[in-house]
Amino acid sequence: MIAGMASAASGIQAGGRMLNVGGHNIANAQTESFKRTRALPEESPAGAGVRITLQTDERPSSPLLSSEHSFNPQEGSNVDLGEELISHLQAVNLIEANMASMRIQEKFLGSILDITE
Repeated sequence: MIAGMASAASGIQAGGRMLNVGGHNIANAQTESFKRTRALPEESPAGAGVRITLQTDERPSSPLLSSEHSFNPQEGSNVDLGEELISHLQAVNLIEANMASMRIQEKFLGSILDITE
């Protein structure tokens, strides 16, 4: 039972980390030459939860054209706000699913304790 709670807690932490990475990407979407970071959830080595691996997205970005640098375009960021929205929704779903798991385990544990009294 406790292992299930720990696994759910790691899922909640992983979802939070995914939200943080997405927020960082969105905040830097207009930063010159910024490369998006991807948060990839995967099973932890011990098999008791989720961990997040960070990976820099090296895809090329579109050039920024400004009146100051009209003859010398600067590289923009490679952040796609649509992809960030999808990642955000996946992180929220991960958190909600693990919170539901925690609530169910809490009720089950409470029922066991009621029986033993």
